[in-house]
Amino acid sequence: MAQTELDITRVMILLQRRRNFIWEVSRLTGELEQAMGRNDEISIAMILQMRADEMAKIDECTNEIWQMAENGQEAQRKLRLLMTSEPKEGAGETPEEKKIYEIRRKTQHLLDELRRVDERLNRKVAGDKSYYARKDQ
Repeated sequence: MAQTELDITRVMILLQRRRNFIWEVSRLTGELEQAMGRNDEISIAMILQMRADEMAKIDECTNEIWQMAENGQEAQRKLRLLMTSEPKEGAGETPEEKKIYEIRRKTQHLLDELRRVDERLNRKVAGDKSYYARKDQ
C-alpha cells in the first residue's frame, strides 16, 4: 500500500470498535437510570465512572481514525468523505466503504436513542438547570 493511501479496512474496524464502546455507554446509561430510580448513590458513582472510561475509549478510536489522514491529501479527502458525509446518503464504492456507512448508520441510531435517555436523566436530575432545558429556551 502506498504511503498516501488510506487503510479503509482499519477505518472500518475502528468504527466498529467505536460503535461497540458507544453501545456499552448506552447499556451503562440504562443501568444508571435504574440506579437513579433506586436512589443508589454508590452505584450511580460507579456507573458514571464506568461510562467515563468508555467515553475515553470512544475518543481514542476517533482520534486514531483521524490520525490515519495524516498520510497525505488524498487520504484526508477520502477519510473526510467517509466520516462526515450523511451516512443515510453514503453508498460507498467498495464493500469496506459500504460497511463503513452501514456502521455509521447503526451508530447514529444508537446515539439518537442514547441522547433521548440522557436527556430524560439530565432533566430529572437538573430540572430547570438541565443542559436540555437551556436548549429549549
